[in-house]
Amino acid sequence: MFMDPRRNPYSPGAGLRPTELAGRDDDIELFEILLDRAEVGRPNRSIVFTGLRGVGKTVLLQDLAGRAEQRGWITARVEADRGSGPTSFTDGLSRSLATSLRREQGRGKTKDRLKAALRTVTSFSMSFNPDGAVSLGFDVDAAKGRADSGSLYADLTDLALDLADAAVELDVGVAVFIDEMQDLTDEELSAVCRACHETGQRSVPWFVIGCGLPNLPGALATAESYAERLFEYRLIDRLPEAAAHAALANPAKIEGVDWEPAAAAHVVAQSVGYPYFIQQFGQSTWNDAAASPITRADAERGVEVGFAQLDKGFFRARWDRATPAEREYLAAMAVDGDGPSSSGEVAQRVGKKPTSLGPARANLINKGIIYAPEHGQIAFTVPGMSNFIERRATDIA
Repeated sequence: MFMDPRRNPYSPGAGLRPTELAGRDDDIELFEILLDRAEVGRPNRSIVFTGLRGVGKTVLLQDLAGRAEQRGWITARVEADRGSGPTSFTDGLSRSLATSLRREQGRGKTKDRLKAALRTVTSFSMSFNPDGAVSLGFDVDAAKGRADSGSLYADLTDLALDLADAAVELDVGVAVFIDEMQDLTDEELSAVCRACHETGQRSVPWFVIGCGLPNLPGALATAESYAERLFEYRLIDRLPEAAAHAALANPAKIEGVDWEPAAAAHVVAQSVGYPYFIQQFGQSTWNDAAASPITRADAERGVEVGFAQLDKGFFRARWDRATPAEREYLAAMAVDGDGPSSSGEVAQRVGKKPTSLGPARANLINKGIIYAPEHGQIAFTVPGMSNFIERRATDIA
């Protein structure tokens, strides 16, 4: 007799909100302060969260977006995707803003500045839609001379200023949430910086809340040299032991299930504090356990099953996207653990010149499997990838 999997409180998955959002109180408080200050007209910097995959950046971003929406803010949720074409960012931004503005209309808040903002969103969308076939769900004419130049650098700023103007009239602000922000093009990053810079100088409530890999601050600085002063940079990392224990134990407690201290300690240690791994090991242990309390033996079996699941999905999906030459590159990186690795040393291990490995390196970066934390360095985007390569060396050769 095993515990009911229907009541399993753990949810490993991309962007799935855990029952217990542990260890992120300081980040949530930072955002709540931004909202409070903006609503009384006090300036604040936008926020950028960085970290490896699996640490809960997307979950945190979605939580913050929900908080802004509950307070009636004009919001947009956009996921950057370098492989979806040059208009994916502008199209996603336009449509998400349109949804938020329609919500404001539904509340009977169609004031003069809001009407003007609707017209600017329409002109912005039409400006970057190649075929001009734009349907945002409201019947307004495009604004002439606002966000219609075709230059993202200029038009995003027009959009930001007009939306912020409308937000002031509504006693709220504007927050644009950008996931996978490192996948924006240089032009898009530059335009985002310009919009934040202009709205900040005028002390109007437009903010970008972004998250991405640890190389995102460097990408922003390359796009605009003043980017380091535009954003509050926050590292989202593995959870400290107490928060990791809370993320594991508290969801089970809600279901009336306890963990023996040794069992919880084993899962926390094996997860190394990474939220995704806690969810995976928690789920597999629950499904294998016979009853409460969950024992150390349950946890050991659950972790073993959990690693097998990670190997089949979380890790293997990335390995399978790599070509044989790219896998050779990854295997050479794995010698350094989770890294970072020196590009030159990786080339030596492979027995090739660094320049000849440039295409493999670039392809792996474009596929989101590795990233460049600094010049001349590379690292895995997911924690534990090197251990996967080591564990499965005979299977994946």
